[in-house]
Amino acid sequence: MKTRYHWMWSFFIIISSLILVAGCANSSQTSTSGEESSDSANVNTGQSEDTIKIGVIVADTGPASSLGKPEADVARLLKKQLADKEFNGKKVELIIEDYATDDTKAVVIMKKLISEHMVSAVVGGTQTSTSVALGGVALENEIPLVALGVLNDDQFNDFMVQAPQANATVLQKAVDYLNNNGIKSVAWVNARDGFGQTGLPVFEKMAKENNIDIIAVEDFDAEANDMTVQLTKIKPKKPEAVIIWSRPPGAGIIAKNFKQLGFDIPMIQSHAVSNKGFLEQVGADGEGVLVIGSKLNVLHSIEDSEQKQILEDFSQPFIKEYGYDPGPFGGYAYDGIQMVLQAISEGKETPQDIKEYLETISYKGVTGTYNMKPDNRNSVAGDGMAMLRVGNDGWEIAE
Repeated sequence: MKTRYHWMWSFFIIISSLILVAGCANSSQTSTSGEESSDSANVNTGQSEDTIKIGVIVADTGPASSLGKPEADVARLLKKQLADKEFNGKKVELIIEDYATDDTKAVVIMKKLISEHMVSAVVGGTQTSTSVALGGVALENEIPLVALGVLNDDQFNDFMVQAPQANATVLQKAVDYLNNNGIKSVAWVNARDGFGQTGLPVFEKMAKENNIDIIAVEDFDAEANDMTVQLTKIKPKKPEAVIIWSRPPGAGIIAKNFKQLGFDIPMIQSHAVSNKGFLEQVGADGEGVLVIGSKLNVLHSIEDSEQKQILEDFSQPFIKEYGYDPGPFGGYAYDGIQMVLQAISEGKETPQDIKEYLETISYKGVTGTYNMKPDNRNSVAGDGMAMLRVGNDGWEIAE
């Protein structure tokens, strides 16, 4: 009996020991796996103690690519230039993403830039609707966003500033032209999209203040391929000028329709068309169309000044690299990125610090002179703008 009891006790001890050893081994494997998972996570998020990352989200392809491609090319050129630079001992990396003119895709990209790459700021949203969508992500994650789309005051939140001029600043050029030429009645046409619908409420107020009558208002689907119906409704009302608030390709189509219908009054288009893509689209049909554009478009025609030097320092390396003029949208991307870089150069590296810096930044850019305030987040002046005309050889000064 003793012998049997002794044998059973020994067997119990052996089995218990084997279970204990197996458990320890499994625990060790779990710990090792956890460490590997943690290391992998660090790699995936792009975290680095010596690199600050900035996300750039633009419409490099898709319907808005005439605006977004120069923005993407500007970012690519700056990425090259930053490769050999350090800011207070740290590198800065631009992570450039194409949202293909799809706002939903843009939101997904921004969330990924934040969660996986741990960006400190984002520059982007070629279109108004995209900038609004990205602004929501910026607020939710407390990441500063420099919007590249044109916004109205009620579309901002505390984590957004804007690179392009405000609609009121742009439209002042149109109002000045109308006043200088004694024009007192106009028709207004806009696309039914995020950008197109931002202009009229601003212009209505400015027109009233300047005794300008808006005698016709029409709109069109941004993807439409003919606007003769809208223009035919306008023509009998005999406006002295027509203002178009849209972007290519719609803006180019309506310019062609305008010529086909034999209008003999000025057509004024927004700054969203002051690019090479619009010139190529309209061809000879666009001759005489007025565009509120950038001095970048007519750099050869402006007098020597500090501002001209800023414009040349930006545009000449770009043209050498890509063979075309970056236009105002390239300027928006350049200024947006440079404002974030200025913050980093001043030792502002965290999202919160960069956000606070951008709220009160003073910066002389290619778009114009920026003097941001917490209650005015699109306060770039109109000193970088000009009224342009489509001529035989491209852009001409119309002022």
